[in-house]
Amino acid sequence: MHQSGPLRLWDQVEDALLTWRAAGSPDQTAFGMTATDDVQTVWLGTPDGPSRHLPL
Repeated sequence: MHQSGPLRLWDQVEDALLTWRAAGSPDQTAFGMTATDDVQTVWLGTPDGPSRHLPL
């Protein structure tokens, strides 16, 4: 697979999918989001659980 640009998006998609499966494939209601002026984070279960920072 060929990727270009500042982010390797497909690698991030694959990593997120593996994390979701490892957590038992939870329903979308198990996800939350925290947004501040500096960072946006999507998390699973609680803000301290598995998470991903989103580009601003």
